[in-house]
Amino acid sequence: MITRRLFISAFSSLLLPSEQIFASQMAPINLVYHPNVPPYSFLNSESNQVEGILVDLIDALSPALNQDFSHKAYPWKRAQSMLKNYDGGADAFCCPATSEREQYALFASTPITTLSEPALFFNPNNPNANHIRTALYKKDFYSLKGAAFLGNSSHAETWKDHPNVMEVQKIDLIIHMLLRGRIDFYFADPIVTGYIIRQMGFAGRLEHISLAHIIKQDKLAQMRFGLRRSYPSAQKVINEIDWAIQETITPELHQKIVSRYI
Repeated sequence: MITRRLFISAFSSLLLPSEQIFASQMAPINLVYHPNVPPYSFLNSESNQVEGILVDLIDALSPALNQDFSHKAYPWKRAQSMLKNYDGGADAFCCPATSEREQYALFASTPITTLSEPALFFNPNNPNANHIRTALYKKDFYSLKGAAFLGNSSHAETWKDHPNVMEVQKIDLIIHMLLRGRIDFYFADPIVTGYIIRQMGFAGRLEHISLAHIIKQDKLAQMRFGLRRSYPSAQKVINEIDWAIQETITPELHQKIVSRYI
């Protein structure tokens, strides 16, 4: 007599290793995101669903893995804490890999997407505008006030020696601070910042410049799939996710998804 246990055992033996891993993963992998970094991830206030480039690219991996994903948004500090402490069922996130995050998450080697070169945004009506345009060294900004988006690890590293950079939780608040003259500059991803500026109806009100001649970056920030280390068979699962990223996210698919938002 063929029992259910024998059937499952025999069926599993016919599967490839990756299929065995994901055949046992009946529940979706639960990802957590920042709710306000459009077009990469944002909470749609009407549908109460997380949307964006990262969500669509990760969902595109499902057929190759035979694995579903769920997407929830939380304040970014809380989202990271949820993954670190496995609080609220959080399994994964998509963000740059840092030494701190690597303590509690395994990251796929292949990025989901790579961010653009950061740009420095400022108000052209700011009395220090010309000082900003003609700056030659990073220390030229130390007499100015800046803002950092809370949770932006690359920004924090870039300006860690700056004496007057405040952390702000929402990018739209930073935009208002630039327009009102409360700060002089904001160094950030131009796609995210430009998207939010247009959404706020302030297109053309702010200027931005490259600081590539001042701030040398070894590589652009990579948004990588990170899986909590306590996830069942975590190393095998992240290896399969990395394989799926390489096989699935072609330049053509990447451009198709990005063009939905930009």
